Amino acid sequence: MKNKRADTLYCGVRKSKIEEAIPTLNEESLNLFMGYIKERYKIHIRKDVQLKKPPYTKNKILRKYVFTNVRREHDKETKWLLQNITENEFLTYRQKILNSILFRMFNKHETMEIMDGPFKFGSLWSYTTARNKLLSYNKEHPDYVFFTGAFITAGLKNAAKSRYPKEDFMPGCILRYISDINRSELVPDLLACKNQKQVFNRLRAEEGIGDFLAYQIFVDLTYIKEFPFSENEFTIAGPGCKNGLNFLFEDRDGMSYEECLFWLRDNWYGFSDSKVFFDPEKEMIDLKHYDRKMNVMSLENCFCEFSKYYRAVKHIGRPNRTYASRLKAASQVKEKRD
Repeated sequence: MKNKRADTLYCGVRKSKIEEAIPTLNEESLNLFMGYIKERYKIHIRKDVQLKKPPYTKNKILRKYVFTNVRREHDKETKWLLQNITENEFLTYRQKILNSILFRMFNKHETMEIMDGPFKFGSLWSYTTARNKLLSYNKEHPDYVFFTGAFITAGLKNAAKSRYPKEDFMPGCILRYISDINRSELVPDLLACKNQKQVFNRLRAEEGIGDFLAYQIFVDLTYIKEFPFSENEFTIAGPGCKNGLNFLFEDRDGMSYEECLFWLRDNWYGFSDSKVFFDPEKEMIDLKHYDRKMNVMSLENCFCEFSKYYRAVKHIGRPNRTYASRLKAASQVKEKRD
């Protein structure tokens, strides 16, 4: 993604601090991190570009456990968002924003398809029809889970229950929530924001939308052509990302976690002589040349995954999802839809 017209460079961080910082990195962790993203990107190339058959790697950890792509837009759910919402010529700019918010509250494209989304979200839009479709599906398939655990947080659930105490169907709570947002000033407020951090702050001001979900929605909005900001100059380090950075940085030299991500971006090619190096120019062969880089969004995403990878390598923990369990779940969904 190229920078956009309204981007504030180094938004939310201290550029001078980043430029003068001399942090201390753990060399072993640096090599592990570089090796991780190098092999994870090769898996993407083999699977999604070259269309090879599995297995896609000899790395036992990456072969067994599920890790998101180095680039978020290569992940399954984001691909669906891009194809069905972001690049949907039949949706207005406003409708793309509202559908992006709703989609990330579920983060499961099958759920959007069950209720025949995305939606037009006119002034007379009612959540009732969508709610009834989900209820009907739930009766036929009581084991189906409408959300993925990555995005439906306890904060959002609690806020939804608090706002709609008479609604005993959680997906119905979310649909009521987006219906209220449709009638609120959220979209005009977002369009009036002067920088990326203002967008993030306005999103997180909504009850139940915490830092993590607000940042993910912000990134989704950057994919929309009309949206004036990119993902390149603003980031929020989530808990998993902070853990990953702690494994790499022995001393951050006073930088915040977000500033560490900018520092890594700005100094990336300073590691080219290290034992293992991921060179975006040479590895990201499926992207246009201007996009072959590690921006702060990709780094935030990768360090969240690296925290799980590091624990698996060091035998101090393991990721929750395996490919075997994901394939089983996908098969169950397909059987139910058929």
